[in-house]
Amino acid sequence: MERLEQLLLTPKLVQQAPTSELIRGRAKQNRPSPLTIFYGETYDDKGNPIDSLKYYLVVSALAAALKKEGIAVEPTILVADSAACRNVGDEKQGEIMRLGEHRFQFVQRTNEVYGTDLRVRKMSDYVTSPEFVTRRGKIVELCNGDQELMRAVEKTVPESKTDTERTKGFLYSFDEITTIVNLDLKVGPPREDLYDNVARAVAKRRKEKEIMSLFLSPTFPLGMGWSYFFVNEGIEDHGITAYKAGSKRLQRQRIIVGASNPDYVRSLLDNSFISLNPSLPNPVLDIGLICEMARRKLTGDNSPISLAQEFYTGEISPNQLKKKVGQDVETYVLSKF
Repeated sequence: MERLEQLLLTPKLVQQAPTSELIRGRAKQNRPSPLTIFYGETYDDKGNPIDSLKYYLVVSALAAALKKEGIAVEPTILVADSAACRNVGDEKQGEIMRLGEHRFQFVQRTNEVYGTDLRVRKMSDYVTSPEFVTRRGKIVELCNGDQELMRAVEKTVPESKTDTERTKGFLYSFDEITTIVNLDLKVGPPREDLYDNVARAVAKRRKEKEIMSLFLSPTFPLGMGWSYFFVNEGIEDHGITAYKAGSKRLQRQRIIVGASNPDYVRSLLDNSFISLNPSLPNPVLDIGLICEMARRKLTGDNSPISLAQEFYTGEISPNQLKKKVGQDVETYVLSKF
């Protein structure tokens, strides 16, 4: 099996993806232009969560697998600093942009540590350019003249914020849609399907290529017992925001690269709910998969990631998994930053 197929079929890492044939077909259709692989994120003031690394490393692994087949690829990570600014008042803009620079530097450091060969961009570098403003204006015009499209745009915003965003002309959503509309493969969490669907609908009406979506498994908080997942039923489906360490105010239940103490991380892992049922959340395994990807980058190991199979077949016990992940997260991630 090819490396691309191996990656797309990695259990508990990739939740939904286009087939390898579709990806290769798009690359062929694009020639001589490269296939774009894209991941974009905002951030908060609680630090850089290890869960962002999952996305950087997957984008890098996809690009490496395709390059090995002779396919030109452009793997891009976008730090959406301008988008983060749209949700705060003028007095906080400077602080948000400073935090955006910190996240930008974190992705650059990831490039250095793991040799990920990622292109890192900031939204603020292009969002006010005449070219982008013109493209966004055309999309806004198209959506305003199409009730079905406009309803889909409104759905990208939580109901509680719809009225506020309407007064702003849904600029946050339109920045996102304009950024992704002509991309090839977009990597993200499952909740981003709302944006991707609008981008596909816009492209379809304009008779342009439609973005393909690859969703990774949701991010779950560490150090929580079974009752947390039972009480918060929505968490099982969507998890928490991977790239915001303070999502749902659970920063104490996250691994923050450059800040979390290895002993504290081990205690989080030890106290985490873990089940042999693969349909239930497994935050320990998720961190283990991130560590496996990091290890492979550092050691040049191209073998398939089999950690999930080893756990769910009983080759590794829950306690052994917790111990292994506790060691690996320090060795392959925390000690490198």
